[in-house]
Amino acid sequence: MKVYQLIGSMLLLLTGEAHNFAQEEKMEVSGYVSTLPAASWAKDDWLEQGLVHNRFNIYWYPTSSLSGSLQLRNQFMHTRFFDTSKETTGFTRENYALPLTGQIGSNNHLFFSSGIDRAWLQFTHNKLEITVGRQRINWGQTFVWNPNNIFNTYNFFDFDYPERPGADAVRVQYYPNYNSSAEIAAKVDSAGNITGAGLYKFTQWNVEMQIMAGYYSHSNCLRASDSVPSINWDDNDLALGLGFSGGLGAVSLRGEASYFKTLRNNSISKDQFLSSFTIDYTLANELGMMFEFYFVDNVQFSGSLTNLYGVTQSIKTLAFTRYNLFTQISYPIIPILTGSFGGMYFYDNHLRGFYMSPSLELSLYDNLSLATYYQLFTFHFQENHSPVWGKASRNYAFLQLKWNF
Repeated sequence: MKVYQLIGSMLLLLTGEAHNFAQEEKMEVSGYVSTLPAASWAKDDWLEQGLVHNRFNIYWYPTSSLSGSLQLRNQFMHTRFFDTSKETTGFTRENYALPLTGQIGSNNHLFFSSGIDRAWLQFTHNKLEITVGRQRINWGQTFVWNPNNIFNTYNFFDFDYPERPGADAVRVQYYPNYNSSAEIAAKVDSAGNITGAGLYKFTQWNVEMQIMAGYYSHSNCLRASDSVPSINWDDNDLALGLGFSGGLGAVSLRGEASYFKTLRNNSISKDQFLSSFTIDYTLANELGMMFEFYFVDNVQFSGSLTNLYGVTQSIKTLAFTRYNLFTQISYPIIPILTGSFGGMYFYDNHLRGFYMSPSLELSLYDNLSLATYYQLFTFHFQENHSPVWGKASRNYAFLQLKWNF
């Protein structure tokens, strides 16, 4: 109890001092504190977890042409979730070039992580913007899978990280007119791999379109099994992509596709085509419906099926299977209570399964909310072309209390 009292006192002190400092300088300070007790269970095991998650967002505006941001993420966790996967640092796994995260773990399932996931400066002059530092570069158009987002992919199932990972990068954006923009960006990751690309956006027939081209580099690891040793390799690819966002009346349509041409001559690195398409519609009674389809011609998912939160994702490991379909329905039951249901079905020749996640979110006050989430994963798989199909499933339940400041 003393540990939580100490953390609470520090948060109150820091938020109070930050707001006082923001009033004196050209700064904005925001953030949140959330608690997330959770349980995970399968056929023959039960695991519990407790998480306190804190975030500070500091924005700085010294002049009209210069701005910056420093954003800190803290996690204090007591968990047994990692007992099944032996991934004791899976909840803070990162791929940044600069080591700006500190982690402390112990044998009694206590973990603490504190890291900076945004630290950037932006210079603006007329139609030009230059951003340097740890930032999020989002080139995606669709909701669940983003084939154009080659700089910072994210785990869709991790709802407790809405900000999503960034990248240590340099980004230059130019806006020649009101309906077009051009940008180039380059990042470096923890293994020294460099990814760089350019993007051009324009509007035609009331549809926003984009063209992307560049070079993609990433280190991979295929984990060892009883019959196959671990394999490490690097992706070095030329990347080409297209995307669009438009609509037909009240229906919103979005899509994107990318093709990766490997520059390595080996049996592991292969060309890959990715595409996603989304239909989004909101009725007059505020019932929202969204459908998304994702196709990848060469699946490269390399993680354990039960280790859904510890896998480091790349643009080439966005999905478990070749064909993937996602749907989500949301509805404000009353003004302060919103319900939603998400479901995913995925399949190919050797793996098929589904994911479902109902949730409820209740607004207790202007800056205080309570939410509950349930997630179910079920897999049917065929190993080594065996005629016998195996089955694995796992349940997760979460209760989130969140205070925004």
